[in-house]
Amino acid sequence: MKVFDTSSIVCIFREIEYPKVLDVCKSLGYQLSVTPQVYEEIQENPETFRHFEAYESIVVVENSDTECYERLLKRYPWMHKGELSVLSAGMAEKKGGNRYYCVIDERARNLRDTLQLRVTGTVGLILWEKELLALTGEECRDMYHKFLQSSFHIKEEVLQGLLI
Repeated sequence: MKVFDTSSIVCIFREIEYPKVLDVCKSLGYQLSVTPQVYEEIQENPETFRHFEAYESIVVVENSDTECYERLLKRYPWMHKGELSVLSAGMAEKKGGNRYYCVIDERARNLRDTLQLRVTGTVGLILWEKELLALTGEECRDMYHKFLQSSFHIKEEVLQGLLI
């Protein structure tokens, strides 16, 4: 399972316009999912929501561990509900022994070691797919240029990985 945060969905559908990133995950046998909190955030932007609904391959998974979510909410009050719900879903998947990855950008990625979760950002996901040769060098160069033109703030040294 790949559990996506709102920022990754926005990035893939609207900023870099590369839903193939999601297609690759599906082709590798991953279920694509968002939490109810992320779904609510996506609904707040009609354009992103339209892309999300048209894609039809991302399921909304229920947070099975509300206690974990509440604990994270108290411990990290500066994080938004979508980020916390993705981390909580990742913890539930880990506890269940399932194959998962949390695809989340921003501050939540910094908790990967603290929470001992499999977490990557949008660019990290793209680089993984590039390593698997599921994305071509030309596609990665195209995404690199789209990232540069987007409103996403990603360190240049991270983006350079798309060009190597």
